[in-house]
Amino acid sequence: MELVRIVVWNFLLLECIVRIDVYTAGVQWNFMIPAFASLLQKSNVHFVEIKSYMHIGRSTNRLEHSDMLEMDEVRSFADKLVQENNVFTVMDESEISRIVILQNKKRFIDRFIPAYC
Repeated sequence: MELVRIVVWNFLLLECIVRIDVYTAGVQWNFMIPAFASLLQKSNVHFVEIKSYMHIGRSTNRLEHSDMLEMDEVRSFADKLVQENNVFTVMDESEISRIVILQNKKRFIDRFIPAYC
């Protein structure tokens, strides 16, 4: 069975990030791509984090190591979202964290906070 968790963070009431955590048991998520693309377009967020479940901490009590996606699966999911919704583009990724970040092209904002650079 495949589970997807969506977490939304609001920062400063203006910028918004949506995080999509994907857990898998070998099932393809192609049927969810149009729904996610529509949701993201309506949300008009600046950034989207697409992240695999990581088999660490207390989650190891309820999920298996095999529930983690490989990085190529995370990239594939992100690429399909970008193809379905031309508002977002791939901005960055981290293979070790199994995460891909999408950025809204219509609401472009600098990804670095000047005070922290």
